[in-house]
Amino acid sequence: MDPCRTISFFAIENESLLKTAEVILTTKVSISGLTYNLTIRRLPLSAITLSIELTESSGVAESRSINTGVGEYSIIIDTNPLSLTVLKSGRVVFSNKVALGPGYFHRVNNELHVPFSISPGEGIYGMGEWFGRLNKVGQRLEVYVVDPGGLPNDKTYVAYPFFWSTEGYGLLIDTYCRVMLDFGSRYLGVGELIIPSNVNMYLILSNEPSKIIKAFWELTGHPEVPPLWSFGVWYSLWRGSGYIYSDYKTQDDVVKFAEDVRRRGLPGDVIHIDPIYTIRPLRASLKRFLKNLGLTDDEIKELEEYHRVNGRWNYRPLLEYIKSKWPDKYTELINKYPFTVSDCTFEWHDGFPNPRLMFSRLHELGFRVSIWVNPYAAVGSEWFSELSERNLLVKVNGRPMVETPAFIKGELVDYRMLTDDFGAVDFTNDDACRAYSERIRQLLELGADTIKTDYGEGAPENGEYSVGINPCIHNLYPVLYNKVVYETIRSLKGEPIVWGRSGGLGIHKYPIRWTGDPDSTPRGMAASLRGVLSMATSGIMYSSVDIGGYGGKPTVELYVRWAQMGLLLSHSRFHGVSEREPWSYGEEAYSIVKGFIKLRYSLIPYIYSQVIEGLRTGKPLVRPLVMDYPSDEVTRDIEDEYMLGEYMLIAPVFSGDARSVYLPEGNWYDYWSMSIIRGPTTINVHSPLSRVPIYVKDGALIAYSAVDSMNLTTDVLNNLLVEVYGNAGEFNIDLGRYGKLTGIQVTYDKVYSMGGFKIRFIKASPHGLSS
Repeated sequence: MDPCRTISFFAIENESLLKTAEVILTTKVSISGLTYNLTIRRLPLSAITLSIELTESSGVAESRSINTGVGEYSIIIDTNPLSLTVLKSGRVVFSNKVALGPGYFHRVNNELHVPFSISPGEGIYGMGEWFGRLNKVGQRLEVYVVDPGGLPNDKTYVAYPFFWSTEGYGLLIDTYCRVMLDFGSRYLGVGELIIPSNVNMYLILSNEPSKIIKAFWELTGHPEVPPLWSFGVWYSLWRGSGYIYSDYKTQDDVVKFAEDVRRRGLPGDVIHIDPIYTIRPLRASLKRFLKNLGLTDDEIKELEEYHRVNGRWNYRPLLEYIKSKWPDKYTELINKYPFTVSDCTFEWHDGFPNPRLMFSRLHELGFRVSIWVNPYAAVGSEWFSELSERNLLVKVNGRPMVETPAFIKGELVDYRMLTDDFGAVDFTNDDACRAYSERIRQLLELGADTIKTDYGEGAPENGEYSVGINPCIHNLYPVLYNKVVYETIRSLKGEPIVWGRSGGLGIHKYPIRWTGDPDSTPRGMAASLRGVLSMATSGIMYSSVDIGGYGGKPTVELYVRWAQMGLLLSHSRFHGVSEREPWSYGEEAYSIVKGFIKLRYSLIPYIYSQVIEGLRTGKPLVRPLVMDYPSDEVTRDIEDEYMLGEYMLIAPVFSGDARSVYLPEGNWYDYWSMSIIRGPTTINVHSPLSRVPIYVKDGALIAYSAVDSMNLTTDVLNNLLVEVYGNAGEFNIDLGRYGKLTGIQVTYDKVYSMGGFKIRFIKASPHGLSS
């Protein structure tokens, strides 16, 4: 697929799907005294899905009520003023006819306001990645992609105009423009959509969240299965805020780290290299600031050379140098200069004289390699000059600029400060898109296997793009950025994956997302999990967190707890600004974390098969309990437990050694002790540091790998040890491209060999950790 083609401002691009839709009704309606044509179509999807299209018209809309049936649902339209109600067996599923204010469709300026009712006890989910309460009832959220500058807060890297309700419906607004969705923040029980007046909405009707998600994928595109190796552990080399004490400055440091991982017998599949490899020129705004403080041109040139030799990619050595030479100017600099996010030059510094040789050695050790990039070109770099000369950068008032968080003395002072230190690649321009794709291609041809697509939230809302000025491009930009990289990887490597942060509607097609930059606190850990679960409810299949948090240094206890959770998500990465190596927190912590790494690797057949099943059914691998038990009202506000596939429930511990755990209906086995608990019930659990509460459904067959592997190959999937919980008569497993088995009778006294697989069944018993 050519990632550099004409862009669309709509997520739904399947014209044949829309053309084959059945027209349910068409009529004139009135909204705030203006006449519109309303057309409702039923789309040929796995769940009943209605497109709601409004176009401005002429004439007069008669006042009447129209009732039409769609399957087991009744659609009631009042035409003047317009309101829409959906009933199922006489029960209201969705209605925007509310007894408060203008309780129907109405316009304010050029925006359409759509009130809707929220029932007592109702749960509402989705909207992308959010770090506040998982249940969106009571919140007011703006669909606008932004770098939050740390977590948790009320901003998000990934924003979707899509949500679903436990009342039995989902709603998609097909736009990349800013959208405001209020879920009863002002009036309990009354929500409101504030959307552009010229967009289509899609109403998906089902009592099962998974069917809503599946229909959402059918509308907007399905996620793909990432490479098998991506489900292994990723080790990141960063320590970004501490270049002086960082152990990782050269390609020799990278190779030494990878060799150390193997020497210690730690499984691992990916070495990630953050910006430690690149050169960043001294920022233009910093040079201006220093000149205003009285430094001469020669002194600034001296600082440029010092930064090139000693800082390379990090400003800390330069700041220390300024502090030692001009302490008064250093104080004023720290107190007044706004530091912003960073740029990408695609230039290797002299600590990486032979990247190809480094890649080759890492591959010999059994690792894939991930390289960090972002879409912002630095003023003063060859990359910026190339793009600027060819007019391939986004501009504001004729100058390349980027919106970025700004910090003074480490405190966030602005989420969206415009800076001219770098320019954003204009991905609406085919030539810019291809120029960026070529830079990615060069990294891949050197030996990189995948790319971390950092940033992408900073496209100026009032920017001048090749297609003109359009504020809706801001939310579309990170989708275009990730798509270019993803498809470039596909063209060279076959199976693509990016490790991305930002995203607008449709980003689920370009896995994966990680939850950005939480602080290293229990609060940050909890926020990361809420981000993961919020993405799952939005149809984003794969996600990860920074194990240990990003900012600061976690305590030993928190590091272990975060690792236990992070190693039981779809993807797992150790990353942050301080030590994140499993051996950096003492012998006990190392032993526990190593045990959970090995547990993850043993569970890969289960994890991978549940991914395949989830893509078929609409169930992300990691998901909140409400997605499996939507009629259980207790689950609707649970945001600190999650399902790992169909059969395993994980309850992370955020601090201390005890917590309460809710178990839904059915029998559940304690993974560690094999005691049986009958749900629904809430239990108090003692969880020593070496364990995290895990529960397995009665009747489960959990497929482990019988191969003790340091990295993921097909051997991990071909030799299976299947644990049986309770009574189970038949074993089925679908491993996608790697094979499928059905109808295998559970027998404990034999080893099955068939189709390239070996399978042995055992009765589940209490577990310990190997280290």
